Amino acid sequence: MVMAHFSGEHFKSLDDKGRMSIPREFREQLAGSGNQLMLTKNMDEGLTAFPITEWEAFVKRLEEIPAGKNRNALNRLYLAPKTDIQLDKQGRITLSRAQRKWLGLADDDREVVLVGNYNRIDFFSPKRHQEVVSADVALIKGNEELINRIDLP
Repeated sequence: MVMAHFSGEHFKSLDDKGRMSIPREFREQLAGSGNQLMLTKNMDEGLTAFPITEWEAFVKRLEEIPAGKNRNALNRLYLAPKTDIQLDKQGRITLSRAQRKWLGLADDDREVVLVGNYNRIDFFSPKRHQEVVSADVALIKGNEELINRIDLP
């Protein structure tokens, strides 16, 4: 099986039932996994969707963490809120009220940003997405060696 490589930023609208379409580019890569994703929280106050094979590899890495406070925290953050998501025939998924709340969306907020993050897809509110990108820029700007090594514009 070829590993998915998600890239791009997509602004999508939720309908009244909390459904939104997954970008065509992402759906094409999910076709081999039965159009199924595992959706969970992430540490950037967003959500992350994994294709099944990537989720299984992620869980194996979590299981390697010794039992204790760190593993319990990781289990509560990633495993407990995990939801199996199946794309419908129109290529949509539904975000639960709890998932929308974690994203920081009010009941009348409709826009979600989907960001391809190599082997996964991150979901953010537009406001949080801007904050995360600004923090990323600041982090990279502070690493001159990285900038020079990759010859970043």
